[in-house]
Amino acid sequence: MRTNILRSYGLMLKWTFLSNRSWLALNLAVQIMIAIGFIYGISFFYPAITPEVAKYLTSGAPVLILLTAGLVMVPQVIAMQRTEGTFDYIWSLPVPRMVNIAADATNTFGTILPGSALAVVLGAWYFGFGLQVSLLVIPAIILISMCGTFLGYTIAFVVPKPMMVNVLTQIIVFVVMLFSPVMFPADRLPGWLQAIHTVLPIQYMADLSRGTLTDLSVNLGRSFAVVGAWFVLGFGVTWLTVRRRR
Repeated sequence: MRTNILRSYGLMLKWTFLSNRSWLALNLAVQIMIAIGFIYGISFFYPAITPEVAKYLTSGAPVLILLTAGLVMVPQVIAMQRTEGTFDYIWSLPVPRMVNIAADATNTFGTILPGSALAVVLGAWYFGFGLQVSLLVIPAIILISMCGTFLGYTIAFVVPKPMMVNVLTQIIVFVVMLFSPVMFPADRLPGWLQAIHTVLPIQYMADLSRGTLTDLSVNLGRSFAVVGAWFVLGFGVTWLTVRRRR
């Protein structure tokens, strides 16, 4: 059984890559440009770049890239497949549906990882500070990506209309980029918005990046726990939806 699953995963990984290679190549180029934009462009919003600001920008940029891919791109691709009529065909392939999702998520992660890494290296070089990289950065980045991805699949599968998915993802990216403590401290937000972010995973995703790439003080244990809980929620809803869908 395990051998069949691994073989199916390998075949679907190759199939999804070949089917979407043009889109994946374009996505890779876009993610690299976004990385440069987050580091170079957003710095214009600040009259002076202090070491703390530089660390927030550098550690926050990969989180925004990963969240944009997971919470926005993944649901929009599913919505596009539904509109074009290819979604049902993909679901009819003789492989477990979660294997198909795993292969798709792997290809997506592979195209956004270079941009995320570039944002960190470019930020450290451009702002002139040394990174404090921990070995925990590997599970942290994987967890951030998988949490955002499966929450994106949850949106794609639970929201009934493709148009509604597109509108919702635009709202999400607006909130994440402007009203979430990813590239700035949470205490700059109004109290009620700070309270909301103590429940949502976005702030804790940013803390995972900050705590494993810089010397900024964060509670890594709580961040891993909260993001892990949201990952389990997203994975669980996706799994249940996939099992029940005809």
